Amino acid sequence: MTFKKTKLRKPSYQGAESERPRERKIGSLVNQLISRRGYAQVTVVNEMEAAILEGIDESIRSSIRVGNLKRGVLDIYASDSVTLQELNFQKRSILKKILANHPQAKVSDLKFRIQSGV
Repeated sequence: MTFKKTKLRKPSYQGAESERPRERKIGSLVNQLISRRGYAQVTVVNEMEAAILEGIDESIRSSIRVGNLKRGVLDIYASDSVTLQELNFQKRSILKKILANHPQAKVSDLKFRIQSGV
């Protein structure tokens, strides 16, 4: 049995130039992946958490955790209902501090929730 060597040809595209597969730089693909998966958001949330902790009473600092930012709403988790109530009292001042320190994050609202084990 013998095999015949054949040359590989590039596919020929007929028609409009837009039908050709577009070559993209690896940097743009990585940036797109980072933004889709939310990897860059982790550092922004950590910075916002530091700003929030700085602005609230020391007695409840250990009882909260900052969650994700989705569509302008930042989730903040409290360990108990007393902490949750105190956060509701301080909501406006916390939101003002976040907007002043991180305007690029475009936070429009805060949502407080109770989560055990914070």
